[in-house]
Amino acid sequence: MVDEVARVLEQAPGRSAREVRDALRAGGRVSVTVADVARLLDRFPARFRADDTDRARWWPVERRAAGRGGVEPRREPCTPTGWSGSPAPYRWQVEALAAWRRQGGRGVIEAVTGTGKTMLGVATARVELSGGGQVCVLVPTTELLRQWRGVLAEHLPGHTSVGLLGGGHHDSLGHHDVLVAVVNSAREADLAPRRPGGLLVADECHRYGSEGNRLALEARFARRLGLSATYARADDGHLAWLDPYFGTTCFRMGYRRAIDDGVTARFTVALVGVELAAAERGAYDELSEAMASARARLLASGLVPAEPIGACLEAISRLARAGDGELAATARLYLWAMQERRRLLAETPAKTDALRGLAPALARADRVIVFTQSIAAAERAAATLAAEGLRAATVHSGLDPRSRRSALDRFGAGELDVLAAPQVLDEGVDVPAADVAVILAASLSRRQMVQRMGRVLRRKPDGRLARFVIVSVEGTVEDPARGAHGCFLDEVTAVADSVHTFAPGTPGAQVCAFVDRIRT
Repeated sequence: MVDEVARVLEQAPGRSAREVRDALRAGGRVSVTVADVARLLDRFPARFRADDTDRARWWPVERRAAGRGGVEPRREPCTPTGWSGSPAPYRWQVEALAAWRRQGGRGVIEAVTGTGKTMLGVATARVELSGGGQVCVLVPTTELLRQWRGVLAEHLPGHTSVGLLGGGHHDSLGHHDVLVAVVNSAREADLAPRRPGGLLVADECHRYGSEGNRLALEARFARRLGLSATYARADDGHLAWLDPYFGTTCFRMGYRRAIDDGVTARFTVALVGVELAAAERGAYDELSEAMASARARLLASGLVPAEPIGACLEAISRLARAGDGELAATARLYLWAMQERRRLLAETPAKTDALRGLAPALARADRVIVFTQSIAAAERAAATLAAEGLRAATVHSGLDPRSRRSALDRFGAGELDVLAAPQVLDEGVDVPAADVAVILAASLSRRQMVQRMGRVLRRKPDGRLARFVIVSVEGTVEDPARGAHGCFLDEVTAVADSVHTFAPGTPGAQVCAFVDRIRT
């Protein structure tokens, strides 16, 4: 839909979101809403710009050709306040910090995964500490607790005292200059700074827009920085809790600029279609009908909102736990059918066959990550590729932390060719860079896809391409032709070096030939 909007604005620049919506509906996009258009326009600052009037009007931005080869990142020759060490900051980082300061030291910086958001937090922390203040870094997981401790130890002055809260640690700002706190522990703790001012850096700040996690957002910090690759929440919690705390989003960094600036790798996308067997198709249709019928009854009750989808699912889950009444049973039926349909799509042998066909290309890649829906699917994917001669292992929540860390370390050291994992690698885990991502699971959200892309978009020193292979079942909720992945595919295909769709039954050699391309 991005290109359609661009054509509308090229034909008549200066239209409002509502006028763009009307033009799209006239062209056949009858279900598009003003909110859909507004989100899309806002998400592509490299394609569209708005004036600063109350009723924003939009214009197309002239598109620049993406850099080729091993383009050097666009870095600032002058080191900004708070920056230390080498290399110099990217230009976007300098602009983002300037935007945050213009808002009085409050705001959210949204930048796609792999572009360097952590160093923005470090730079603001250095400035706060140099003025005699204190810093709290809020993180969602113990994995990120450890990562931030390491980064801060490397980049803050040696005399800085860094404490930890969570993961067995019980420190506070009463005895430390900086406190890194896991949100589950921070909700019940006194995080208030003991010195005037103070800075709170919220990593993965979208995670704190829930009813429970918002309690960790201490109001006594004068300066507040939110960092996220995907700020908006499906339940609108960013509007209810985060915007009032942080203020507005002050800077956005999307894929187009990340590529043009040489911050991330260029990439290709292969969309590989597969088909369900007849019996699987029958089961899929029955489950879909059960979901539709149950959803209609739940919406009619008035207790379940149709939108946003996050709030809808939360209300259904709440009803399912409510007791033994008819409405609770309907909610449980809906959730069961949804889970069974998801399992059917994740475990169809057609995806295993497609993965096996990709094995020759994956064997020639540097590192590969296979994303699955379930632990069983991850183990099946690893076994399939191991049978084809690749060194493959799984990482999932069923393993103890030491085993998970060992697999990640072996992957980073080149002792493994492939990691197969369900959602455990989506967010908050330090995963070594890979060349190829194979996505066998239907994406649940734009956030999930952005996180997965970030695992392979880290810049390649020799300029080679990152490659994404999205395997989906045609004619189902996974099918891009039916709107799967929402605006995300529009977002990435608009900046990909090349995109190719492979129909079911395409010989594996043809798909491998496309995936094998590491330069254009």
